[in-house]
Amino acid sequence: TAVIDRTLSPMPCRSQQRGATLLVTLVFVIVLSLLGIGAAQNNRFQELMGGSTRDRELAFESAEAALQDAKATFATWRTGPFTGTVTNGLSLYNAGNSNGAAWWNASAQWPNYRTPTLNITRAIKQPQYRIEKMPDVGTVQYFRVTARGFGAAGTAADPTTIVILQAEYRYTP
Repeated sequence: TAVIDRTLSPMPCRSQQRGATLLVTLVFVIVLSLLGIGAAQNNRFQELMGGSTRDRELAFESAEAALQDAKATFATWRTGPFTGTVTNGLSLYNAGNSNGAAWWNASAQWPNYRTPTLNITRAIKQPQYRIEKMPDVGTVQYFRVTARGFGAAGTAADPTTIVILQAEYRYTP
């Protein structure tokens, strides 16, 4: 008969276990939780950035559409009337006015503006443009068109995304 020696692989006694596996597992769960929270916050930030970019692109496209409308209707507004006040989106250039974004963003700069004939359905407000008759240089006439486009965010009374574009046109009679 064979004799089995059980002294070579003794069973551990309960008093020798120290809970190291539980401690390692808890640390691992905490690290995974922190990674998950970080990934969720990063995902939310990326989503906000994507929405803001989409909103700005809509405002830019809207302002570009206004510039294109001004270009397409150049023959109808080229002859004026251009006066010191804005009438039907037309005015004389005033060297005393600033040409900075803060000046153009002020709602007081947009009375009697023009609105393109097309309809931008996703924008919170339709684009606007204003045409200024610049000083002539010789026989060449110069015009500055300033367009303001709106994104989809905010309200019609207070849109949050606004893009302002300018283009100059010249006409030689």
